[in-house]
Amino acid sequence: MKPSNLVVPYLGVLASLQLIDPTVANTALVQAGRALDMHGSTLAFAASISTLAQAATVLLMGFLGDRLGRRRVLAASLLLTIAGDLIALLAPTAGLFLLGRALVGIALGSILAASFAAVRFVSRPEQLGRALGLWNLLIVAGFILGSLLGGVLADSSWRLALGLVPVIALLCLPLLPVLVPEMPANRDLKADVPGLITIAAAMVLVLTGVSHAVTGFKAPAFWAPTGAGLVMFAVHLAIERRRSEPIFPVALYSRGCFAAAIVSGIAWNFAQAVVQLQTSNFWQLVQHYSTSQVALAQLPLLICFGAGGVVVGRLMAPGRRTTQLMAGGCITLVVGVIWLGWIQPESTYLSLVPGLLLVGLGLAFVAVPQSALFVQEAPARYFGAVTAFRTTSGQLGFALGFAASGAMVNGFGFASLRERLLKLGASPAEIPALEAKARAALSSGVLSHGKASASTVEKVLAGAYANGLTGTMVVVGLLVGLLGAISLLLLVIGHQQQRAEQEQAA
Repeated sequence: MKPSNLVVPYLGVLASLQLIDPTVANTALVQAGRALDMHGSTLAFAASISTLAQAATVLLMGFLGDRLGRRRVLAASLLLTIAGDLIALLAPTAGLFLLGRALVGIALGSILAASFAAVRFVSRPEQLGRALGLWNLLIVAGFILGSLLGGVLADSSWRLALGLVPVIALLCLPLLPVLVPEMPANRDLKADVPGLITIAAAMVLVLTGVSHAVTGFKAPAFWAPTGAGLVMFAVHLAIERRRSEPIFPVALYSRGCFAAAIVSGIAWNFAQAVVQLQTSNFWQLVQHYSTSQVALAQLPLLICFGAGGVVVGRLMAPGRRTTQLMAGGCITLVVGVIWLGWIQPESTYLSLVPGLLLVGLGLAFVAVPQSALFVQEAPARYFGAVTAFRTTSGQLGFALGFAASGAMVNGFGFASLRERLLKLGASPAEIPALEAKARAALSSGVLSHGKASASTVEKVLAGAYANGLTGTMVVVGLLVGLLGAISLLLLVIGHQQQRAEQEQAA
């Protein structure tokens, strides 16, 4: 069966579900929490359970794609998505809601990993860059349309909003055998159970710890699970070195190009999380944008990311331009992030647009070559698991950006908070309570206060948040620049390794 010209766009639409679902679910979560009596730690767990389930199972799903065939795994994953979201939207209790969201996390991680791996098999090697750029464009387009529609539905009913993703999955399901050809399956592969369990435990522990970084890097809630996760990853490596059939060869970590793919993936997911989260919080908390206005405000970044990916895909060629494109992307991304560091409470939206455009282009110029590196470095026998690791490293980068930026905004923003409160006329007795309310807003992006103190807290928050955001963006820009430099150095090492291997083969 010859692949249809529509197969890559179709795979991009499938992959966009992994972005649409958490956006819609998080929008609906406030209403769902009230309806199902979820509060405090239960509500926080409901927000993260999908991500944790995905982190724990994505490598397994990549392996199953190799073992059973990707079209079959995609079909099963679409069905699981439908079932999971139906359980969640019909749930009469918090327990069933959590079960549904966990199933959806497993399914969507599988869809993302399988669709990414499938792009390689439906594209000729010389067209892989273009195919990845187009795949990236459809992910962004699907995300824009899906998140906007999900926001509208969430205004009516959280249950209605959670019905969006299963409806899209249901519409996509009959097109799967029509558009996507059968792909080779290796029935001889055996599951590396110890490797899968240890890497799953490591990722869940690290992501759990990182998600608590906003409470402070010295807090046990951060360092205890994070440290345990790093120890578990070391155990994973020790086990895999001794296995004849690991989940994928540990020797890959010593290859420059594979290491560059991991580091650059962490960097661009880190930057994306910081920019999207903190600009959204700024617009909502300081400039009082509605949810729909925030979604529209992010469009310049997303459009540049999608269109830039197509441009990068056309510029790429096998074995060429990867270093130059990634270098240009890193520089553009750093400049865009630092540009956004000049945000002030009175900043106009138009003054932020250049920064958003630069960040979008920078993300695209890093993401497409990074994706191609994973495809290039993946051995045929371990293709599914290795390419699925792209999702794993991306989750780590996104979680780091989400939590670390909250902690930094909190820290930088509180440098002068007490002085700001006193200048606004607050009495010393009122300051501890007002500080607690503002701290909650800076940490979580949700302002909680009574009517009597609303104006005081909001005035303090506007200045403190903008001040914290300035310091945060500058630090993030420098960190992204450092990670980008490390990625480029690793690429140089990787290209030297490839030349040495070619000379030995000759």
